[in-house]
Amino acid sequence: MTVYFANKDKVCYICKINIAYFIMENNIELEYLKTIYGYEKVMTINNLGNRMMVSAITIRRKLKKSGAITSYNKNGRFYTLPHIPKFDSHGLWSHNDIRFSKHGNLKQTIMQLINQSSIGLHAEAIGELIGYPSHSLLHQLCLKSTVQREKLHGKYVYFSIDEQLYKSQLNKCTSLRTQYIEDDIPCIIAIRLLIEKIRRPKDSLSYLVGILRRENIKISELQANHFFEKHGIEKKTMDLK
Repeated sequence: MTVYFANKDKVCYICKINIAYFIMENNIELEYLKTIYGYEKVMTINNLGNRMMVSAITIRRKLKKSGAITSYNKNGRFYTLPHIPKFDSHGLWSHNDIRFSKHGNLKQTIMQLINQSSIGLHAEAIGELIGYPSHSLLHQLCLKSTVQREKLHGKYVYFSIDEQLYKSQLNKCTSLRTQYIEDDIPCIIAIRLLIEKIRRPKDSLSYLVGILRRENIKISELQANHFFEKHGIEKKTMDLK
């Protein structure tokens, strides 16, 4: 049966009641799940089923109402409650090797990380943030035109699809790279870089730079790349096919 209201104020009042009931119901589900989780930070549907003794459909409905967050790795099998994660500045949190994002699933998270960056991001940088190989995912996002990329100094940099943000990111990235490249590395650092290249001729440039950085030697991958190019030293770069 359909009920019609002549007064708009009555309609607004009914809407407010429905919203209040919705919020109250979700809070009840959340408090209930808090008791089920106890000291656990993450749980699977099977874990919850053993404690709640209800169907998987009922568990998923309760998780959804409570605002539970799904892991973006491990095939999304793990759930945490909204009050548990302590997200970092990138909106990421992990428990052991189980990873969560306040931005949503893995693809949504990658898009948001790129949007948050003022200079765009390399695939390697994205992979380090999410703890997951990102090349294939970035390839899919590019095909769907949800992110865009530019090849700068032999490596792809990923930028926002938003045109205004893209231009800002690209300009800052180009300016920063020019600044780094113009700074020649000191002789002693160049020697250390060459030694590592001789020791590990098959390793990538980023790996060699990482070794030096772990020894507190200040050098960027761009500077190392420029040094090798300047002196005609063979190098390998990993590009997205």
